[in-house]
Amino acid sequence: SRVHGANGIPGDWRHLKAHGGGMVLDWGIHLFDQLLWLVDSPIKSVHSDLSYILGDEVDDGFMAYITFENGIRAHVEVGTSNFISLPRWYIKGNQGTAIIEDWEMNGRIVKATGNAVENKPSPIRAGVGLTKTMAPPVDGVTETLPLPESKPADVSFYRNFYDVVKAGAEPVVKNEEVRQVMQLIDRILK
Repeated sequence: SRVHGANGIPGDWRHLKAHGGGMVLDWGIHLFDQLLWLVDSPIKSVHSDLSYILGDEVDDGFMAYITFENGIRAHVEVGTSNFISLPRWYIKGNQGTAIIEDWEMNGRIVKATGNAVENKPSPIRAGVGLTKTMAPPVDGVTETLPLPESKPADVSFYRNFYDVVKAGAEPVVKNEEVRQVMQLIDRILK
């Protein structure tokens, strides 16, 4: 999961540690929340690399590597000095790959068909040598599918917040979810 931009850290407070600045707290919190919502497994390990390219007292970007107990591994990245953005989401597994290029949900899924193929990949030139490992799959072993249609949330967060405060409604964002994201952020900042 990635968010990239090329304009540094905007705004005054985002540059100041005392005001909650830095990209881990600004953008990371959203990406970690999404990740923890998607992966239903406890976190096994966390490794991170924060960047300070702009010379501020807070991070202007980061890379976090999170391994879950169920074996899923995630790379979450935010950069504010990226003049070429990588895909917003890139998901890979042994039966397929999905990519979401941008905020408009442009992307696709390429998955294995399960069809037995007798033809082996033909070697391709890679630099000065040949390789079958990096060759594209042969015809018939994969299919390209559109991304599933995304549906907006049933309830606006802000409407729900109002209803919780004014009428005691059930919050859509649970305290336990907030706690898990904050614990992950603590581990990343350490």
